[in-house]
Amino acid sequence: MKLGVTGASGMLGSALVSNLSKAYTVFATSRREGLKGQNIKWDCFDLTNIALLNRWLESSQLDVIIHCAAIVDVDWCEENIEATTSLHVAATEVIVNYANSSGARLIYISTDSIFDGSKLTPYSEFDTVNPLNIYAKTKLVGESLVQSIDSSTILRTNIVGWGNSGKESFFEWLLKGLINKDSLNLFDDVCFSPITVTDLAFVVAEVVESRIYGLYNCGSSDSTSKYEFGRKVAEVFQLPDLTINKISVNDVSFKAERPKNMALDSSKLSRKLKYNLPSVMGTITKLKSQYDTNFENF
Repeated sequence: MKLGVTGASGMLGSALVSNLSKAYTVFATSRREGLKGQNIKWDCFDLTNIALLNRWLESSQLDVIIHCAAIVDVDWCEENIEATTSLHVAATEVIVNYANSSGARLIYISTDSIFDGSKLTPYSEFDTVNPLNIYAKTKLVGESLVQSIDSSTILRTNIVGWGNSGKESFFEWLLKGLINKDSLNLFDDVCFSPITVTDLAFVVAEVVESRIYGLYNCGSSDSTSKYEFGRKVAEVFQLPDLTINKISVNDVSFKAERPKNMALDSSKLSRKLKYNLPSVMGTITKLKSQYDTNFENF
């Protein structure tokens, strides 16, 4: 079976390529090459170049496409609507058309940001979507395109982990700040259900192997505020948390409006996979284990 991965040099893409190439031939694409190894075939280009995207799809003859390429800088998206739409909508439409004509399966990595955050409890797959910013709006349009394929899977998620593109991830920024005793402002009114990229890569592999289709939330089994997440990271990593400041998202002037509640109810996916997704503390504990194994000089 031949698998394609878009955004393959990013944080999630790298984890997917590493995991999936153990069992499948992976056709990886991104603007730059990432992880190299057996069963990994790279073709680097701008995904918004429709001619090159079509050429990659047609030449690779993929059985499964995992579309995780996205612009994750929400404020940048707000000021660059055309570029954001080109990637999240136009490129997705090309991939959807290929999947429809070839019979390929499509796995689309979406976001927890498609809700407006007004609900007081975690969001399920049945809750009404109401995206607040360009990033989320265009990702939701991508979802609607993907849903035209019967053999498709949509995973709404919020990932944490170790970046590898030269830009710090949220978790890396947090951990470095704790280590260096920097002043860290974290929102106590923004909740989320973070999952490590390695856990999400495992879920995607299970989706591929078990041929699971449909719309699913994929996050930790519970949720926490960004502020409490920071305190829990400090606890697990045995670092002082005295420099963590509790603030409100209302106190910051962002270009893009952000939802306060991004907590996800992922019980539907857990039942389907017959797998208990990790808790927030389990997620942080896994990050600590990865740190101890691979990041001694962080």
